[in-house]
Amino acid sequence: MKALPLRRPPSRPSHRPTAVATLCALLAAPALAQEAASSLALETVVVSATRSDTRLQDMPLHTTVISQEEIRHSPAQTLDQLLRNVPALLVSGSPAYTTDPTGHNIKFRGMDKKVLVLVDGIPVLDPFYTTIQWFKVPLSSIERVEIVRGGGSSLWGNLAVGGVINIVSKRPKGDELDLAARLGSQGTFSSAASKSWRLSDAWAVNLSVDGFSSDGYNNSPEALRAAYWPGRGESSATAKNARLGVFFKPAAGLEGFARIGYHEQNEDIGGYAYGTNLQKSPDLQAGLTRTFDDRSRVAANLYAQNVRFDKYNGAGCYAASTFACGAPVSGAGATQAQRTAATLQYATSHDINTYRERGGSLVYSRHFDGLLNELQVGLDLRKISGEDAQQSYRTPTAALPAVLRVQRANYGGGAQSFAGLFSQFKLSPVEPLEVTFSARVDRFSSADGIALQTNYSNVAVPVAAATTGGPVPSLTKTAFDPSLSLRYELSDTLALRAAAYKAFRAPGLNNMFRSFGSSSITIANPLLEPETLVGKEVGVDWKWRNVSVGATVFQADVTNVVATYAITTSTPIPAPVQNICGTGYTGVANAACPGTVSFYTNGQDQRASGIELDGKWAVTDDLGLAAYATLTRTVDTRTTTGDPTGVQLPLMPKGVAGANVSWKAGRGWTWTADLRYNSPMTLSSLTLSPPVRQGGYTVVNVGASYRVNEVLEFTGAVTNLGDKRYTDGSASNPQGISLAMPRAYSVGLRAHF
Repeated sequence: MKALPLRRPPSRPSHRPTAVATLCALLAAPALAQEAASSLALETVVVSATRSDTRLQDMPLHTTVISQEEIRHSPAQTLDQLLRNVPALLVSGSPAYTTDPTGHNIKFRGMDKKVLVLVDGIPVLDPFYTTIQWFKVPLSSIERVEIVRGGGSSLWGNLAVGGVINIVSKRPKGDELDLAARLGSQGTFSSAASKSWRLSDAWAVNLSVDGFSSDGYNNSPEALRAAYWPGRGESSATAKNARLGVFFKPAAGLEGFARIGYHEQNEDIGGYAYGTNLQKSPDLQAGLTRTFDDRSRVAANLYAQNVRFDKYNGAGCYAASTFACGAPVSGAGATQAQRTAATLQYATSHDINTYRERGGSLVYSRHFDGLLNELQVGLDLRKISGEDAQQSYRTPTAALPAVLRVQRANYGGGAQSFAGLFSQFKLSPVEPLEVTFSARVDRFSSADGIALQTNYSNVAVPVAAATTGGPVPSLTKTAFDPSLSLRYELSDTLALRAAAYKAFRAPGLNNMFRSFGSSSITIANPLLEPETLVGKEVGVDWKWRNVSVGATVFQADVTNVVATYAITTSTPIPAPVQNICGTGYTGVANAACPGTVSFYTNGQDQRASGIELDGKWAVTDDLGLAAYATLTRTVDTRTTTGDPTGVQLPLMPKGVAGANVSWKAGRGWTWTADLRYNSPMTLSSLTLSPPVRQGGYTVVNVGASYRVNEVLEFTGAVTNLGDKRYTDGSASNPQGISLAMPRAYSVGLRAHF
């Protein structure tokens, strides 16, 4: 085989974001505060995440809806900030623009990477890494956000394991112009403009653009920077979106839309010269709905996107007299003498990812009188393909980055296809009892997989060794996911609900086809099985006058959880490892795999169980109070990776609580305040002794808005009012922690014409 092509990193970053200035304010409890008028409005909301016409108050699963009014009053600038205080969701306290985009996830009911995020019923997850594309959904485009907890694979298939988040976009209502801008701490600035034209009763057009930039902040504790993080700076970011939509209703009972968009974001992680994470993504969505009468309809959707991801991982070190890096950022750190040397920045690796997504759905719905109230039958199709080409580099031995020496090149790629057929029935066997049954069959397959690796000699002009690897096996699996939910209204004020469900999550392209690393390597596994969840929950909803309280107890067991383990002489040597390291590889370093080798496996089972409590009180028409508390236990119940069983998993606080107050003070003023408490948790691997821990912490946010008239409104906020220094990110050692966002201020304005 030919050696993989060798690339040189540029002498300076290919795209260095420079932001203007501002906040990153996050008053993210809009989903909690319910003013009296807002509460009444929400009672009429139809939750489309159920793929049926279900009113919010009739939902058999624990459901939250964030209204447009609540989004408008929230000082959050991005979607991750908006969702941070929603019960049962754990969203990082570090803004998405300061963290690696391959790690943008939500923990849902104590489970990581187990939520499906949709926009108008279309997936908005990164097709390759299955992470969330936070910057692709500007808040200015959102009508409401629906959060449905519990397994949703019986309706949506892959990834809807812990729950479903569906973002409903705004639709043109007339000739309108909306403008917004916000400026604040850390050089953060965001702006958005949306213009709608109603061309006739049958046609409307919307054009929207938005931008975001931030100089960010240095998330390493100041006391550790000199010793452990030479050359590290602020993690800055830029993002922009442009979207053109056409909405039409050419005849009675027929309506649809077509929307094209372009998204670009660049996150400069760590502020290193080689920290660029540049993504460019054009996309297309289209939908058509045919209503036959007041009882039946057919809806069809199509979507597509292409992504190019140019990703660097950067680092820094103190150069010795020979300009070789002489101070690793571990152990005792750099000495005072070493800190006097020059700081050298370099790339540890460079990836070029390209991937594509195509999909569509067709759903028929009909309403009935009698025992059967409603029926849905649908078909979903989705195909993803992609490839990753990575070069990893040796630690430099000279002052100039241009002399970085490639150590290894890895290439991997493949395709995944999903086809799902589902049906949902809503029954009313007796008047106070509502029964919903749904079931789905999914066929998941992977194909066209390839994995190649080329090592290079450690000389001035690296010489390629023979390339190892080749085609990898294909895989086909079938999943059957049923769901049964009940809701029984004991009275006008009290209702009971219960549900049982099964769901699945297929491994991503990154797990199945992308191997990566320099001296050590993690090898992809094309034979990974889908993760499977079996869950159950019971709940009660009580409402009296302007007070509502809900409680849910849940348990979910997940089998075949994807994890990594180190290959040793005492572990089996799987075929994908032999494909890269050679058929004679026994766990001992050789020419093809000279360092530690890790491998993806379905080596864990997990259980997540807990209780969710939330309450709301509309004290007056102008004053709303809300609070929530969750207690979650998440443990491994089986493991082949050396981790202990029965111990709370890292980055999963057992207890989380929050509260919110919203007050319309009159004369155009609205004031909000919220707090969030996270209990202590482990940050490091459970096998590390002693583990790295984060104590319990409370974060308080306050905000205000002043509505001048029907056109103009001013906003302001303070995030992390007490400037609490904490972390909720992983850390392999005490000096590796990344701090969440410090106190930040923002001011902004909105105009509607």
